[in-house]
Amino acid sequence: MKKILKFLKCKDIDEVVSKIKSYEINEELEQFRELMTTIAKGNIGKKDLTTVKAKSELLNYLRSDIGFKNTEEFKVIYLSSSNRLIGEETLFRGTIDRSVVYPRLIVERALKHPTKGIIFAHNHPSGDLKPSRKDIELTNELKDLLEVLDIRLLDHLIMGENDYFSFYDNGLIEH
Repeated sequence: MKKILKFLKCKDIDEVVSKIKSYEINEELEQFRELMTTIAKGNIGKKDLTTVKAKSELLNYLRSDIGFKNTEEFKVIYLSSSNRLIGEETLFRGTIDRSVVYPRLIVERALKHPTKGIIFAHNHPSGDLKPSRKDIELTNELKDLLEVLDIRLLDHLIMGENDYFSFYDNGLIEH
């Protein structure tokens, strides 16, 4: 870490993130920023996230993965019946304030994994973590659709740089 900071001529990781945010982000710079954010926050990478033992592990991973993005991204996390991570993927990317989510694709992808539980996560680049009416409607539609397939929607998380909103914690999803 010290070598990276020295190479970039920065005193700490916050300065690195600040510098990176001030540039126009191309694909390579975006990948570097993601790596630096993960290192800076002491967060785990997806290779280390094999079992969701604690919500804090998942939140740290998601915060470093999508919490700092400048455009909306919608992730799906596939879990076994013992909450073992089977897979995760970003299925949809959008603009600074919305992304289009196709339920059919979510169902297709879920059926390709031996999935018993799913967690949705997307970010709000604006920093306002309150779910929109469309976020709530989509979540309810997907929950009903997945129940028919015997797949439980465990949570839908809206991520920001420093905080999150949980549909489950706020009573919008019941198990």
